[in-house]
Amino acid sequence: MLNKLNQYLAAALFLAVFACAVNAQNKTQITAPNGQVYKISGTDRLRKDEELVVYTLAYYAKNPTNQSGVDVLVADDKVAVVQDRAGAVYLQSKPDPGAIKTDKKGYILSAHGAARKWVLANLKVGDAVKLGDAPAIVKNAAGEVAPAASLPCFEGAYYRKVVSSFDAWTGIVGIVKLGTPKVDESRLSEKDRQPLDNFSVYMGGRAGDKEIDAGLTWAFTKDEQGNLSKQRNAWRPFWRNETWNNAPAEKQFYWYPGDTVQMAVIVAGPGKLRLVIADATPQPKRVFQIEFDAKTFAPNTPRQFKRVNAIDQFGNEGKPVQPTKAEVTGAEWLQTILLRGAGADAKQLPMDKTRLTDMRCSSEKHIVVTATDAAKGAEKIDVYGTPKK
Repeated sequence: MLNKLNQYLAAALFLAVFACAVNAQNKTQITAPNGQVYKISGTDRLRKDEELVVYTLAYYAKNPTNQSGVDVLVADDKVAVVQDRAGAVYLQSKPDPGAIKTDKKGYILSAHGAARKWVLANLKVGDAVKLGDAPAIVKNAAGEVAPAASLPCFEGAYYRKVVSSFDAWTGIVGIVKLGTPKVDESRLSEKDRQPLDNFSVYMGGRAGDKEIDAGLTWAFTKDEQGNLSKQRNAWRPFWRNETWNNAPAEKQFYWYPGDTVQMAVIVAGPGKLRLVIADATPQPKRVFQIEFDAKTFAPNTPRQFKRVNAIDQFGNEGKPVQPTKAEVTGAEWLQTILLRGAGADAKQLPMDKTRLTDMRCSSEKHIVVTATDAAKGAEKIDVYGTPKK
């Protein structure tokens, strides 16, 4: 009897120490391999709507979650199992696979609603993840949050990206000379014989768990009779929030390699962004402007803004880049400005090296950057699917 009691006390002590270790570390967020983070709402308690909760295995075994979310087993700091119970039951009309059963060491992440969507978009089996405190916010003498020293690349494209810190930014404005795309004729879709690579130069940002892209994509055009071009042959405005959207296929919204344009993505109100693209001339003949929903860009929410030059790959987002001979060359940002404040009172601050994180993806060998005026955030950019020797 005494031996059994001692065994029970030892087991209870182990579980208590383990639970205390998890709680004592005050874990507040989960970080995915692509650098995206999500707030932890609690530990070893009932998961509520829209929450991400972390569970010790002992608690989870006695108090399993319900079928309205996704559960993830993390063992040795890597994702071992992703069990999307809500997807199986409500989207695929399949039986509930149930709670995760395991004899491994580790912990469980359980997510519902928006948190579930984040998990499915950012975590997969084999991914290394970090459970930890939000990093301390470092500010410079002007009171601006310093940019990250580095950020991981998001797989699936070749691109040059500069991105600000998360701070009270209200927009990004730039002047860019558009590059010349060159497709890889050996990489064509079997369905329509169109290239599997495309090109974009754009801005955008992130607030909360939502990323916004808005700018110019290499697109098909229509002639005056309404006939669609056989190949993509012009830069045309697009924006992506919850859905992908394009400007009308009309000649006043076409720009061509060598054209110089003004581009801006600006907070237009609570949950709203405005995209503006126009000729970079005193009296522009071509102007496109659209205001669209960006729900997470709410008051008092830290925001991050970016500009990107990319070779995109159809159906490859989040996957390793595919070899290609596609390239886009001759692009040049003449100026890039971050906005801080609203309307006419907004401060215009150069997006120089003190206000950006430099990203060259999938690796530096695919990106050639030539600084022309660092103080203005000005540089020439060439992006190559196959590096130039």
